[in-house]
This record gives sequence, structure tokens and C-alpha cells, in this order.
Amino acid sequence: MNGDKETEILQFVRDELSANSLGIDDSLTSGDSMTVFEDVFAMMERFSERYGVDCSSIDWLKYYPPVGIPFLPNFLLPAKLKTDRTPPDPLTVRMLIESERAGRWLYD
Repeated sequence: MNGDKETEILQFVRDELSANSLGIDDSLTSGDSMTVFEDVFAMMERFSERYGVDCSSIDWLKYYPPVGIPFLPNFLLPAKLKTDRTPPDPLTVRMLIESERAGRWLYD
């Protein structure tokens, strides 16, 4: 893949998420570049339309697992609020770039 397309997609994500310091390997699901699900979901819909990438197979629970109520233990919570407290998988711009090349989401 050429550097121009990588730069274009990185800039697209930066613009969509107002994340000017976002790097190509920074995770959108954890760390300093963590972004809320709703913003990433909307950005991914626009990414899919703009670049013709089929993102219908994304397993969003991998990247945004349910958090429940973090200060209460699971045994006190009803089933729908329980979580296994699994850390999210990283979702990076590099993943979008590689998926753009393939025309479909490659990571689920």
C-alpha cells in the first residue's frame, strides 16, 4: 500500500474523531487515544462508505466489551449488567488501512 493512502486514512480518522495527535498504531479502545464507542461506530460507518470497505463483520464486543458497573462485584449485579472485565482488543488506524486494501474488515 502506498504511503499516500495511509496518510489519507490516518488524516480521515484524525478529522472524524478530532484526534490530531493520533498515530497509526494508537488504540482507539484504550490508552491515551481511547474514544467512546458511539464516535468510533459513526466514524467506521463513514469510513466504510468512503473507502468501500465492508465492515459488517466487526465484532464490536471485542473492542468495546460491556463494562457493567465497575465498582460493584459481579455477584451483586443482575445478569445483563455483569461483565468478565475483559480488556478491549486494540482498534488501530493500521487495521483500517489494511482492511481498506482488502475491501473488507480483516480482524474478526
